[in-house]
Amino acid sequence: MRPRPALPADVPELVRLRAVALASLGVDPGPEDAPWRDVARGWFLERLVGRDDVRCLVVGGAPGQPLLATGMAWVTYHLPSPRWTDGRRGYLDGIVTDGSARGQGHGRRIVDGLTDWLAGIGIHYVQLHASSDGESVYRAAGFTTGRYPGMDLFTDPTA
Repeated sequence: MRPRPALPADVPELVRLRAVALASLGVDPGPEDAPWRDVARGWFLERLVGRDDVRCLVVGGAPGQPLLATGMAWVTYHLPSPRWTDGRRGYLDGIVTDGSARGQGHGRRIVDGLTDWLAGIGIHYVQLHASSDGESVYRAAGFTTGRYPGMDLFTDPTA
């Protein structure tokens, strides 16, 4: 099954798959009416409509029907350098396959589709944060351990 671009009708399924991803990372997504889900619906809709620097691919049914997998890529903007003169990089995020559809290559096809899209717009430096479940998919697609260590700062003590 080939990935297709996500459409606004897919937003409920994108939110559902986001909850699947969170649960697989050990984060309780909470009930169907959890406040983050409303925020996520607006977040996805904003990025699916009218943004040239974001791409969301899905595998599964027609728009509005159940999805098997999804993933997103967007352009990030950094300082120019000799090798990356315009400072643009790609970032992959939200790559998730529903539990019943894992092991069928959906995640890899989404990763390939997203990296192809980025290459097509002239971006050849792509970053992501990998879960242990997804690491083999990303390595098979050519990703390597980052050159620079990742670090986080949480300024809210409850984070």
